[in-house]
Amino acid sequence: MADGPFAESKEAIGGYFLLQVKSLDEAVAIAKECPGLAYGAVVEVRPVAEECPVGAEARSEAQLATATA
Repeated sequence: MADGPFAESKEAIGGYFLLQVKSLDEAVAIAKECPGLAYGAVVEVRPVAEECPVGAEARSEAQLATATA
């Protein structure tokens, strides 16, 4: 039995915050202040790439093509 036209999910993302911090430790300290932790919420802290790798590769290829033209 299904309750909708979608795949079953055991996990859900309730939202995200993008922080500009100087270190991962600083981000963890901020995450520890989440009020939902007292109620069983889980907060994951992950680094984010400075730039999308696909975009960086495309820009590099474009620069190489311009240099050889």
